Amino acid sequence: MNKKNYVEYVDVLRVFSMFAVVFLHTAAGSLRGNIGSGTWHITNALTTVFSTSVPIFFMISGAMLMRSSKTESLKITYTERLPKLIVPFIIWSTIAVLYFTPRPIQITNVIKSILYMPNQAATVHLWFMYAIIPLYILSPLLKKMVDALSKELIKYMLILWFIVSSLLPTIAVLVPNELKPIFTLYPNFDMNFLGGYIGYFLIGYYLMTYEKKVSKRLLLSIIVIDTLLIILGTWYATVKIGEYSEDFKAYVRVFEVMLSGSIFLLVKEYFRNYSMNPFMFKWIQILSAFSFGVYLMHNLVVVYIGNRLNIWPAQSIWMLLVAFIIITVITMIAIIIFASIKITCYPLTGMSFKEASRTCNIQFLWGNWTQSKDIKNDNVSM
Repeated sequence: MNKKNYVEYVDVLRVFSMFAVVFLHTAAGSLRGNIGSGTWHITNALTTVFSTSVPIFFMISGAMLMRSSKTESLKITYTERLPKLIVPFIIWSTIAVLYFTPRPIQITNVIKSILYMPNQAATVHLWFMYAIIPLYILSPLLKKMVDALSKELIKYMLILWFIVSSLLPTIAVLVPNELKPIFTLYPNFDMNFLGGYIGYFLIGYYLMTYEKKVSKRLLLSIIVIDTLLIILGTWYATVKIGEYSEDFKAYVRVFEVMLSGSIFLLVKEYFRNYSMNPFMFKWIQILSAFSFGVYLMHNLVVVYIGNRLNIWPAQSIWMLLVAFIIITVITMIAIIIFASIKITCYPLTGMSFKEASRTCNIQFLWGNWTQSKDIKNDNVSM
């Protein structure tokens, strides 16, 4: 990849989101047990920041797809992009079905679970695929739309999405029951085309496309204040109902929209005047390349480790962090191995073997290591 045309901060955000989403699922059990303990409070704080991972994934996808001229092509959408999502999704869903089906396995139960996959995710984290695939299907239409719209009209559409899909639902959740109808739209007031995660998809495009320098100090202040609001709000709501509450951390809540957008912009602003050194640049690209595979696989490792070691909820933050590191390392090693075998590369990672061989598999890593070693030896001999 030509570094001149490479958007550094996008891969930085992708790598952050990859690690963050693994931590979220590693920490899920700890948030639902030992409520009010020191471990719970630290976990609550960490997951507040890391809960931005999924919105950022949506924003990255929107930013990259809406800026690509290839997105208009139905052929590319249906022969290249969608298969890279759908094939690994089906394979990992089937693996999850086989893993979670009670023993002894009955083939009828497996077939039934597979047939139900269009309506029911095989494992909890795969819900994301049910949200991102429709956006890829719509991407040629969305591309033509954003190309035709002015900056003001795109901003208008995002404001509408924010009000309808984020602001009003957030207020409706937080106010007393008798006030909820005031902030709940009548069903026939149909603005479903602005619902769901399409807003994040377009926010990513907007934030990447329209260059306007934003104060890093301002963004950092928003992030700190918003993070504190979510932490305290989650604690309050959890104590109030007696079980873990995600009201403040739901992905389309106002708090998450503000936090995710601010982190996206802060990273963008940081890399406006900063360029990574070659070593860091190379490793960010490597980690970014197998982020999709890590996303698809990681929760199976979380469940396996949790069941085998019986560590959920974690009794200390150190136990949680160690579990996170173990799960991350196992998942990454597995994906690297899958990407290094032709027959498993595409089905399990979404990458062609050729692509993996120039970005992240064992062959690539070995080639880079030997090349670096040769350069070092040449420098020593000089």
